[in-house]
Amino acid sequence: MGQEEDRKRLLNLLDEIPRGVPAGWEKETFAVGGLMYLGFSNLQTEKLVVISSQGQSVVDCRTWEKVWCTECYDEQDLTACAAPLGDELIPIAGGGGGGLRRSVPQGDGLDTAAPFWPKEQIIFMPRYASWYQSPETCTVIFDDYAPLAFGFSRCGNYMAVGTSSEVDIFRRIGESSYEL
Repeated sequence: MGQEEDRKRLLNLLDEIPRGVPAGWEKETFAVGGLMYLGFSNLQTEKLVVISSQGQSVVDCRTWEKVWCTECYDEQDLTACAAPLGDELIPIAGGGGGGLRRSVPQGDGLDTAAPFWPKEQIIFMPRYASWYQSPETCTVIFDDYAPLAFGFSRCGNYMAVGTSSEVDIFRRIGESSYEL
């Protein structure tokens, strides 16, 4: 198969993937000016640290409540601290590096595709699904320019996608929630 045929095959697969919020999830979008880093707490897995040019906050992904806190992060070690989270060092990801979880033990995963780069897609793949093999079971949750950071919380009940101007937070709902 030549390069052009392979590209057409991949574009056809991507066209088969539904777009929006995956079944069993809900989404909230927060406007953020100058997002720099995101990081989920490993101890309070519903808490997301958001660091931007406007300051630092902690979002409770369970309630959507956002609390501002003193800015405290290290771009060399890619960690942050936040008073609402005690002494925990939060791993962060963003423009300076790092990475959030791309999969969870229960089998959900995130992948990227950029058929029309610099525009990128982030694809949610439930329960060990692959968008290459069963695109209809997956969901494109992001289709835009320049995601700075994206990934799951440790428990797998929350996902975040951050760009320079907003953070999309996804929360698993109902019977689909996982216990840590």
